[in-house]
Amino acid sequence: MIITNMWLLKTKKEISHELAGRCRDLRLEQNLSQKELADRAGIALQTYRRFEQEGRISLERFIGVVQTLNRIPDLEGILHPSPIEDLDQIENPKPPRKRSRSR
Repeated sequence: MIITNMWLLKTKKEISHELAGRCRDLRLEQNLSQKELADRAGIALQTYRRFEQEGRISLERFIGVVQTLNRIPDLEGILHPSPIEDLDQIENPKPPRKRSRSR
C-alpha cells in the first residue's frame, strides 16, 4: 500500500506544527515581521508567536492569519461534502441527521 497523504501518519500536534511552519515560511516570503502579521490579522503578538512556536491557535485566529497571508483559497479545499457516487443519492437524498438526545 502506498500512502499518498503523509498527514495520515501524523499526530494532531505534528500537523499543527507543520501548518505553523508553513505560515512562518509564507510570512517570511512576504517580508513580514511577526508583529506586522499579528497586527494585520488583529491578534496579539504573543498569540502569533505561540502559534509559530507551539502550533497552538484558535480556528478563528488561524483563519485571520491565513487571510492576512492572502491564502484563504487554500482553505476552500478542505472538508467538502462527500462526492455523489450514484444517481440514487440525487433522487432519494437522505435527510440530514439531527442531534440525538442522550438519556
